Amino acid sequence: MASGHLRHGLETAVTAGLAYCPKAVWRPVSVAGGTLMGARPARPVRQWMLNAEVMSGSRPSPRQVREAVESWARTQVTSMQLPRWTPDRIASSVTCDPVALKRLRAAFEGRGAVVALPHMGSWDLAGAWVARQGMPVTTVAERLPDPEFDLFVRTRNRLGMRVQGHRDPAVMRSLVDDVTSGRLVCLVADRDLSGSGIPIRWRSARGPVPGRIPPGPAHLAVMTGAVLIGAACHYSDPGHMRIDFSPVLEPPTSGTARSRAGVLTGRLAEWFSMRIRDHVEDWHMFQPIFDGVRP
Repeated sequence: MASGHLRHGLETAVTAGLAYCPKAVWRPVSVAGGTLMGARPARPVRQWMLNAEVMSGSRPSPRQVREAVESWARTQVTSMQLPRWTPDRIASSVTCDPVALKRLRAAFEGRGAVVALPHMGSWDLAGAWVARQGMPVTTVAERLPDPEFDLFVRTRNRLGMRVQGHRDPAVMRSLVDDVTSGRLVCLVADRDLSGSGIPIRWRSARGPVPGRIPPGPAHLAVMTGAVLIGAACHYSDPGHMRIDFSPVLEPPTSGTARSRAGVLTGRLAEWFSMRIRDHVEDWHMFQPIFDGVRP
């Protein structure tokens, strides 16, 4: 038990230390680490390689592995350093289609909106950027050990985001309240942590692949009547991240709430699939996600 607390304490200290790590340090370290992982991948990197191969249809090259590790490192550093960024820096670091942003704003100001994202790019930067567009953000975070969870909650709160723990028994009720009271609920939703996700088919380069993803975004949209919109982030160059927004995703007009949410989740997974395939190096999926696909 003591060793576990020590390990989590060290991990939290290292993560917090990224807030003060200059680019001149973390960038070359991530490049060197990515190069090493390309030649001798650790188990999480081997898992990413298998996941990427499923989605892209080909085994990642050492260059792609290096880029994936660099992308992950950039995301970690960005998350910790964002509270020290100026509003202008946040605004200038993100690009998106203005028509898609206008569509999101119209949904937010009308029926309300739920945004679902895969683990791509920096979802914290995306949340901070959207919050500065006048749409206050609520999100749900994986319930990590208390020191790590508290660190991420404090960081996101300083960016104007409200954070709920995914194991909180009242989390869905809180999210419903937030949607109906005028907040934008943004949920990372490509990995099933509960084991009770909705069966879907990933649209991989080699054909449909069965999987499960969280039902939360679709259930929330069906329960509240809000619009569901997918969003995916990727690094377009060293200084910018692009957010792609999906068209409005609607459930069927008939059927039970559960069946309608199931169909809507499948539509979301199809849209996720295309974005992941296009920018697999920015997909931070270092954990098992497909049945039977493990190193």
